[in-house]
Amino acid sequence: MVVLYVSIYLLVTFVLTIIGIEKHTNGFRIFFISLLLTPIVGFLYYSINRNKSTQIRYYHCQECNYIYPVKIKDCPICLENGVKVRLRKYESPYKISEKIQELKLA
Repeated sequence: MVVLYVSIYLLVTFVLTIIGIEKHTNGFRIFFISLLLTPIVGFLYYSINRNKSTQIRYYHCQECNYIYPVKIKDCPICLENGVKVRLRKYESPYKISEKIQELKLA
């Protein structure tokens, strides 16, 4: 009977860990909290921190149509050519690709 409880405990812990990794929260922290405390505390941690995941922002150069996944003020490719172009921030590269025909990722 104890083996059944332990296996259910570990199964719920692994399921919470997989859900945490897929939802881009800290899955390994959820695993350790669920394993050491209880899966209920791990689920509470997941539900509190699930919206605090890091979202990637993309920066687009309108001159050369390159997209950068890091925060940069000016386009480095255009700066090499002697032109200073400010990058525009986007949430998704798909929004940019609707506006331009050719998509170049740097």
